[in-house]
Amino acid sequence: MRLHEDKYITLHDLEDALNNAPKCNPGVSELALWDAIGLVTANDITAPFDTPIMPKAAYDGFAVRASETPGVFKLAGSILIGQLPNRELGNGEAYYVTTGAYLPMGADVVVPEEDAEVNGDSIIVTKSYSTGKNIDAPGSYARKGQLLVEKGTVLTPYLLSALLEAGVFKAQFYNRLTASLLSTGSELVKPHTPEEALKEYLGGKVIESTGSVIKWFMSNYMPYVTILKHLIIKDSYDEISSTIKGELGESNIVIITGGTGPSGIDYVHDVLTSLKPRYYIRGIKMRPGRPSTVALFYDCHLVFGVSVHPISALNALTLLIEPFIRRMLGIVSTVPLPKAYGRLVEKTEPGRGLWRQVRAVIETSGEGYLVKPLKVTGSSFTSTLAEADALVNIPPWVNEVKDGLIVELLMLRSRSRMNSI
Repeated sequence: MRLHEDKYITLHDLEDALNNAPKCNPGVSELALWDAIGLVTANDITAPFDTPIMPKAAYDGFAVRASETPGVFKLAGSILIGQLPNRELGNGEAYYVTTGAYLPMGADVVVPEEDAEVNGDSIIVTKSYSTGKNIDAPGSYARKGQLLVEKGTVLTPYLLSALLEAGVFKAQFYNRLTASLLSTGSELVKPHTPEEALKEYLGGKVIESTGSVIKWFMSNYMPYVTILKHLIIKDSYDEISSTIKGELGESNIVIITGGTGPSGIDYVHDVLTSLKPRYYIRGIKMRPGRPSTVALFYDCHLVFGVSVHPISALNALTLLIEPFIRRMLGIVSTVPLPKAYGRLVEKTEPGRGLWRQVRAVIETSGEGYLVKPLKVTGSSFTSTLAEADALVNIPPWVNEVKDGLIVELLMLRSRSRMNSI
């Protein structure tokens, strides 16, 4: 299937295309949870039994029988978190328990440490307590069979902690996708030393940096993808063609920076169409990054073409690549992008039918983020990334972007001190 070969499409069109794109199944492995951080669950994960499995103390204090309060109790011992009780609570007895410790059999209430008076090997409780007070009852965290994590969820350290507490230690996960990153451009170099970089820079070459943006973004927000290699290739039809063919044989995903435009030395479009993809999109109605390309060859093997400029590539990552791969893997929950909302303090240009990204500086206030767009435009002004705190996402249907408008932000950094706007 080949779509929109020479026509810019909207993100709404892309959404329809994503709905029709085949789902990717990169294979499944059963793994210990601690070895699967960043991977996508291949099945629903349910609670294997009631959690906690026995009554637990919700506070540091003394485990007793509620029916014997108030009263004087003999301190029979202690149970710390991580220990199992080894005897049943006797009449008139109390056990000291720490938060999270299992209660001895027969105990049905915990008297907080600060509410009891210790007198030698006895404790004095001066008020009555109801059954179950200050206790986490069996099944109060999760019931056996309860859905804990839905299929298609990226396992984060936070979910790991919750699952371990529920007694889940292994699960089925989709294998991590592999990617190759190709930076095209005869002007690009990747020097090994600062001295070499300076020499190349003064000689007119461009020090490749977009690959670093892509690799950092994917490692943080797409942990289910591993970039195997990063190659720099010249503006040559034959070299681009042979490299794409070779990398498609080794990686699920090929990301190409540069060579996606309409000029005479931009060969990516010609190469991709010659390879006869099953599904092809060239050009998205967004700025920057309009020449962005998607080519699907067979299940789990696809090529993305994005601009060589870091700002355009970042826009393509957030609006195209991450959503496309997430949809193909059936991901329902993942690592969130650093998005926020703020109020404009100056107007800026509308998208005029395009999703538009504007660089901005941010000031924090009691009202939240105050957003001042930078005056500079053009994706080639990469140096403005050193000044920008965020990228402002302006939808195509907003016709006037004026002072006071609430806008979505993609945060680039958080400074301890924000410059006054």
